[in-house]
Amino acid sequence: MNPGAHLVAARFPEFEAAQKVLSEVVPSDWIPTTPDGPYKNDGWRVVKIVDEGKKTEFVQRHPDIGRVLDYFQDPIAMAVYYSMLPGAVLHPHRDLSGTLELGRLRFHVPIETSPSVNFMVAKKRVPMKVAEMWALNTSYLHAVENNSSIDRIHLVVEVEAKDWSWSMLPRKTPRYYCHFAWFMTLIAWRGFSKAVTDRNALRTYARMSRFLLSRILGRRAG
Repeated sequence: MNPGAHLVAARFPEFEAAQKVLSEVVPSDWIPTTPDGPYKNDGWRVVKIVDEGKKTEFVQRHPDIGRVLDYFQDPIAMAVYYSMLPGAVLHPHRDLSGTLELGRLRFHVPIETSPSVNFMVAKKRVPMKVAEMWALNTSYLHAVENNSSIDRIHLVVEVEAKDWSWSMLPRKTPRYYCHFAWFMTLIAWRGFSKAVTDRNALRTYARMSRFLLSRILGRRAG
């Protein structure tokens, strides 16, 4: 079992709706984007569906996407169609968004893909197939290469991980708690190291510290 990626469903219940809306996307809907981690080229695009917790104008033009969004029972922070052009490479990295340790979880539903797409999580290959639904904890090292000749497109939905999201995942094990402690220590150390020499990083570190404290207190209160 891969601790960073979990197959939630062999077929996403609203796959047909997600596929239909993708077929309606026009070239002007695509926005060039830069991945969170280190990238080799600029072969990345998104169609924004939910941005910073708010539905975009795209949802009004494509009401069928509402069925897709309604499937997710936890608050949606971000939802996009994520396009990776042939030859695009994202080197191994970890994210702050989409991490369970910071209260988020990222779901992937491949709409168009190929066996030649190489998706690695925790140094293990994750063969995501069309229509499957995967939960990805991005605090684990992950990387992807599109070695195919087609455009790899996933529906990616990031939620605030509450009871519904946790019900999709395996039970917590000692391994989970060890990773949690290690990742939080890593964040603290990197933040402190940058804060020593960079005033902007100091402000970012202070905001992150307040965020983490609110998460911890919120969990205890719950």
